[in-house]
Amino acid sequence: MYDFHCHILPGLDDGPKTIDEAVEMSAALCKTGFTGVYCTPHLIKSVYEANNDLVLDSLAALQTRLNNENINLELFPGREYYLDEFLSGYLENPLPLGETNFIMLEIPIHISAELIKDACFLIKRRGFVPMIAHPERCSIFSTSAKKEKSWFGFTGSQRNAKNSKQYESSRLIEYLKDIGCAFQGNFGSFLGIYGEAAQKTANILSKMRVYTHFGTDLHSRAGIKYLEGNVKGEK
Repeated sequence: MYDFHCHILPGLDDGPKTIDEAVEMSAALCKTGFTGVYCTPHLIKSVYEANNDLVLDSLAALQTRLNNENINLELFPGREYYLDEFLSGYLENPLPLGETNFIMLEIPIHISAELIKDACFLIKRRGFVPMIAHPERCSIFSTSAKKEKSWFGFTGSQRNAKNSKQYESSRLIEYLKDIGCAFQGNFGSFLGIYGEAAQKTANILSKMRVYTHFGTDLHSRAGIKYLEGNVKGEK
């Protein structure tokens, strides 16, 4: 089992501060049944700006510790790129997920569908595949704005609500799927860790078979408690 979204590298973003905590998190992931982890520290201008070399150096140091302590977890490099006006510049020298051509993209809380389409199209033009991080936590994909019988359906009230948030969301998802985007869901979303709205959206996206990958989005030892006995049931 692979974790496609994890903030496990120490001292780079809002993940663990020390390598000892990172080792503890790694051991918990291994115990839960993970064999590989894609390390995805944030890249946000003026907030988290560790360069690719620092990411690779941190990964190498942590992998060495894990090997020395017989923790059988393979680490792969990556980033979680924030969708803002600086994204294009960062894509000049991107760090995809391991040896894949996936670029993990974090969508801000308030952003238009057109900007999302433009960013994903840009990533595709650069020869990569956008992987949308935890869409269930993005307000533009939320199902909680209006109460209608069918979010993804195109019958009944949905036909008369083409300007509704649900209609925009479903059309956006269909567009992103059509251009080949991947979608990564957080295990914790299905458990209600991020609230009822995210949990509801996660379940709907799962039923619609939108998700292509999953991850823990683990940031610290505090998040370890939900792994055992829960992630196994969602894989």
